[in-house]
Amino acid sequence: MRKVILLSLIFLICACDSDQNKAGRFFIKGNESLNKGDYNEAVRLYSEAIAKDDKYTEAYNNRGVAYYRDRKFIEAINDYSTILLQVNPDFTDARRNRVNAYLDSKRYDKALLDLDVLEQLFPDSAYVDFNRGLVYHEMKDFAKSIESFNVALKKDEGNPEILINAANGYFMLDNFAQAEQLLNRAEMIDATEPNIYNTQALIETSKGNYEKALALVEEALEIDPSNPYFFNNRGFIYLMLGDLVKAGPDIRRAIIGASENAWGYRNRGILLHLQENYEGAIRNFERAEKLEGKVPMMLDYWVASLKGLGRIDEACEKLKDAPNEVKPETKAGLPCK
Repeated sequence: MRKVILLSLIFLICACDSDQNKAGRFFIKGNESLNKGDYNEAVRLYSEAIAKDDKYTEAYNNRGVAYYRDRKFIEAINDYSTILLQVNPDFTDARRNRVNAYLDSKRYDKALLDLDVLEQLFPDSAYVDFNRGLVYHEMKDFAKSIESFNVALKKDEGNPEILINAANGYFMLDNFAQAEQLLNRAEMIDATEPNIYNTQALIETSKGNYEKALALVEEALEIDPSNPYFFNNRGFIYLMLGDLVKAGPDIRRAIIGASENAWGYRNRGILLHLQENYEGAIRNFERAEKLEGKVPMMLDYWVASLKGLGRIDEACEKLKDAPNEVKPETKAGLPCK
């Protein structure tokens, strides 16, 4: 049950050359550009359609999709909102699409409000509970995310994606046994789902079983060989195994493929720290913090990098954020009060 972006389709049935028919032709050409991944051209064509018909619901929706795929979330939200506020308040595809845009732009309260509306319209659908779980997970409220995924499972108990996402919540709470149980259920339903093995790899990594974790993440990559998150996780495992040569390319591919993933910058920061490029490490930690705030294991390497540069006062100040997350050997020699 991955996030689904809902496209609108329309067919021309009139041979006349009215503004409405011209708008329809621009719309169809826009769909062609959208399917090719030419988002700027798709936006231009949908805008031409809207110029001919300013109530063209489907053109607003698909222009929003083009903006969304181009990671222009605010523009996408504006188009979906125009539909719901000015054109057709009952066009639920726009509301579903707006949930995704709100989620990716970190406007979590807005996403939850839209999900509340959709729940009233579709009370028996697992969609709302699943997406509510995704929102709570991004908010780092893992208990609520698990609760939402469990409600979704009651409505769609055979859905492996719900099981995997619930397992991710348990993983973040260090409840590895429950996470593994859900992953085993998911594997029995669909053994070709790569996220099963990726999450299992994360669990084994947390246990320090790096060789086993490496085998699992490689199984995930065999199924989905271009997934940047899998490369990022394998890169981290290589870091923990001390293989910096193999870690570097994986982390680089991860950041290229998912430039907003804070964990990628954390991993590159760790890599640079281990290479004694402390300035570069700190820049990456700052980037990760800006994207997501607190990322596990990052603070220790951050303090160590500041220490390596002789920036003792800054290291002590950073240490105040969460002193228990910093290793005793990193603290050693720091005159922090």
